[in-house]
Amino acid sequence: MKFLFHKPLAFLLPVAMFCLQSEDCAGLNKTEASGAEIMKEVDKRHQQFPYIYEEQSLVMLDRNGERDTRKARRYLRMEDNGSVKFLLLFDDPQEIKGVALLAHRHPNGITDKHIYLPAYGQQLLESAGDENGDNFLGTDFSVENLTGEIISDYRYKRGEDKQVDSVKYFVIDVFRQSSSLPNEKILRRHYIQQDNLFITLTHHFDKHGRIARIQSHHDLKVVDQNMLRANMILMENKKDQHLSLIKTSRRIFSHDYVPEEIFTAEWLFKNYPYVEPAEELNLNSTLESKETPE
Repeated sequence: MKFLFHKPLAFLLPVAMFCLQSEDCAGLNKTEASGAEIMKEVDKRHQQFPYIYEEQSLVMLDRNGERDTRKARRYLRMEDNGSVKFLLLFDDPQEIKGVALLAHRHPNGITDKHIYLPAYGQQLLESAGDENGDNFLGTDFSVENLTGEIISDYRYKRGEDKQVDSVKYFVIDVFRQSSSLPNEKILRRHYIQQDNLFITLTHHFDKHGRIARIQSHHDLKVVDQNMLRANMILMENKKDQHLSLIKTSRRIFSHDYVPEEIFTAEWLFKNYPYVEPAEELNLNSTLESKETPE
């Protein structure tokens, strides 16, 4: 298969891939390491902080050049018992304010994922969100893309290393943990920079083995020693000719910004109840005044 290295399209500002030229794959045998060993080292090098707060913009561009922009906040909290709580909360535009993705990975590895839509009342809608084609709220990202890949849920197979523009990559194919058939279907292919062990490119495949989406990470920043974060994540939907870009404008690692109570349905119901659009409220008030006898 031809190696497709994704380049940002015209609507994006130019971004540079940040490399730690002085760093190497410490403790990893580049020649003999297996796919699983490389992924474990990737996770170890860039593992999550226990408390993360981010402010993000989500820009979507369709095949006609129409652009849709949303603003959101992302919260992540890791507990001492190994559980992980995640919340993505939309603030703008007004019609989607309060819409949220709430996920909780329990210590046993089981993950609950729910979506809150204020217009549906005080209830959470369960979301499987594990399929490559399961897009979240009209974006090109699946729920799993947003909450992160859990290493223990998948099998990893190392392919032939690649080199593009003097940058060397590990190539790792991702399969379901439960699948071991000779004709098993590939889910994703990660391209990992060997100099910093960061996944800068991922090809997502459809059920026919064709590349359906291309995910690339840009504007990498050092946040702690060798740990990196991407300030821009681009997902290109090849089939629908649609793009989604997540840009992080603010990132804070602090316990105070991710209190435990915000990861609950009760907190969402209380702080983001359904509110009728202003137009409907004005119309209802007008009708009521006309019906009131003088």
